[in-house]
Amino acid sequence: MAAVQLNQQQGGKAQRAGNVLLGNAGATPLAASPESVKLGGCDLGKRSENAAKARQDMRVTSAQPKPSATIESVAKELLTPAVQYAELHGLLYAKPALDDQSLASQCPVALLPFPLPEQAFNVACALSVLWNKLVDAVARDLPWLYATLEPAAKADPFTERLLKMSKDIHAEGLRQPLMLGIHRSDYMLHERNNEMPRFLQVELNTIASSMASHSVNAHSLHHYMLSRYGSSNDPVALAIREHFGVASGKELLHGLPQNDALRLIPAAMAWAHRGYSGRDSSVLFVVQEGEKNFADQRWLEYALWQQHGVSVVRRSLAEIHREAWMDESTGGLRLAGEEISVVYFRAGYSPDDYPSEAEWEARKLIEQSLAIKCPSVDYQLVGAKKVQQALARSGAVERFMAQHEAEQLRSCFAGLWGLGPGEDDASIIEMACRDPEGFVLKPQREGGGNNFYGDQVATKLKELLSEERAAYILMQRILPKQQSSVMTRAGTVQIMPGISEFGFYSVYLGDGRRSFMSEHAGHLVRTKAEGVDEGGVAAGYAVISSPFLVK
Repeated sequence: MAAVQLNQQQGGKAQRAGNVLLGNAGATPLAASPESVKLGGCDLGKRSENAAKARQDMRVTSAQPKPSATIESVAKELLTPAVQYAELHGLLYAKPALDDQSLASQCPVALLPFPLPEQAFNVACALSVLWNKLVDAVARDLPWLYATLEPAAKADPFTERLLKMSKDIHAEGLRQPLMLGIHRSDYMLHERNNEMPRFLQVELNTIASSMASHSVNAHSLHHYMLSRYGSSNDPVALAIREHFGVASGKELLHGLPQNDALRLIPAAMAWAHRGYSGRDSSVLFVVQEGEKNFADQRWLEYALWQQHGVSVVRRSLAEIHREAWMDESTGGLRLAGEEISVVYFRAGYSPDDYPSEAEWEARKLIEQSLAIKCPSVDYQLVGAKKVQQALARSGAVERFMAQHEAEQLRSCFAGLWGLGPGEDDASIIEMACRDPEGFVLKPQREGGGNNFYGDQVATKLKELLSEERAAYILMQRILPKQQSSVMTRAGTVQIMPGISEFGFYSVYLGDGRRSFMSEHAGHLVRTKAEGVDEGGVAAGYAVISSPFLVK
């Protein structure tokens, strides 16, 4: 296919190209197809001639039904307005440069939302408050939590360090029983044979549950695209409605569920802030140095101020070590001349966030203080893969909640198996080595790029000693059906078979005796090309999307 370049002048010195890649050109590793088509340059004279001809053709054929466009032509037509809407509404990543710290690039985002059965969506929303209840109950049951994680801690230094910190904090005496949870339970849609489609849980995130702001802004993008370009009777609108199997623009908008993440998550932080004290204080965002995903965090900060009058300070763990201190008489955490009411972690979930003892000392200072943590080290430990696997054992969830509640949560459990000493793992290892495509091997890590898939599963299992295997769990691989997806990244669009991972946020505030807030708090969709194993957007594997609910 012939390829022609379209250049968009974006103001100032920035200039970027908008490309349509049908299948998989080499610009971005989203898929693998040889063909590409790029939008052509703008010739005003030629466009005038074409417009006049089009008007003449319309007069001749006005009585004939308009043919539907292809989804490829829709992608060409809507790439520029979609990318520019995304950029102007906060769907951005930092693109640092030595000479210009203001540079940013488009957040990878789907041009159109991803269809999802409405029943599965509603079930997952209803589970959110049960996950809240379970996380808090497990975090308060220290004997069970510690016993569950001890084997993993012996094999994994990061888990060992977090576990030791929890033990030290409780040995000293827990100053702050209030714990704030901003969780995200991630699922994929299990659709095999003639079974009713249902969600199976991939993981439960209890620290740095990101992309809430981007998910709301993606919903805004998709609402605009469907209302603006899907409601008329031109070929583009007809193609969009055909893509989603609806007859009218009104039906299109009914398929987009409201996403309140950018209202409810800041509201939970504000609630915790008010519960801390009536004194002047601020919320601390713990962030990574050189953070690319600044916009997703800043929208939460702006909402805290604009909706609740709560100020935010941002610091890395290294900066906290240098600047923060604790008032020994009150336990108050002091930073930037004021007291900190709530500490919200967007860093601290990976060993990479602790390159020296200084970062560990900063984390311990926070845990020792009176500030309300989101999450506490105990909540973070509950999100470990080993805990997820242990809860899948018979009777485990029932230890923490009523039978009927446990049955609801168990309905979304995938197959999970423990490994290493104390686990009867010989038969499942043999099965995984014989059929590695049916399993995922997961270490005790958050963030993208850590899991093992396909032949890597068998190779890694054969390499690990019994004691080393305790740092991993085996999980059934969830294999949803593919759907045609329209993904944009770096000013390009690609159309390819894709699969999605669906996240459901929840917020919780409690002290172990009482629950002050527990709500479902919005949703997230991340779509990736078929054949891409990991699902992180910030890590470069997927794009942000929205659900389009179908019966």
